[in-house]
Formats: sequence, C-alpha cells, structure tokens
Amino acid sequence: MSSHAFDVLSKSRTEIEIAHHEEGHRYKFSVVRNSQGKRVLSDTAEVVAVSGARHPSEWYSASARAFATTAAHRAHAID
Repeated sequence: MSSHAFDVLSKSRTEIEIAHHEEGHRYKFSVVRNSQGKRVLSDTAEVVAVSGARHPSEWYSASARAFATTAAHRAHAID
C-alpha cells in the first residue's frame, strides 16, 4: 500500500494522528518508552472507524502503523 494512502492530521512529541485518505478511518498512536528507555509508538492505537467505508479499519491497521512510525521518526518523536 502506498504511503500516500494516509495523511498526518497532527503530530507532537507525545502522539501522532493519521487518517486513511480515501476511507477516512483515523488512528492515533501515543509515544511511550519501551523497556530499554527508547521512545516508540504504543502497541495499540485509538481508532475512529468510519461506518459505511468499503473496508473496516482493521484492514489498514498494519499500514497505518508503518506510516505513523515513519512520520514519527521524521518528526523526531520516536527513537
């Protein structure tokens, strides 16, 4: 899936929120510290699914995490 499938809605040092461009599902990931003290995205995301979308939000969850990770790295929010 192309990284252009998602848009960054907001990003900060503590969280990043993205949305699927066509379907509208929203995913918000928190920045947390892992056991080694590194800043990473949380294991779970706060998801706002769009009812009536062609595909459920779970369909895009792996791609959403990958996109959010890249965007968070670029923003220096995670290590």
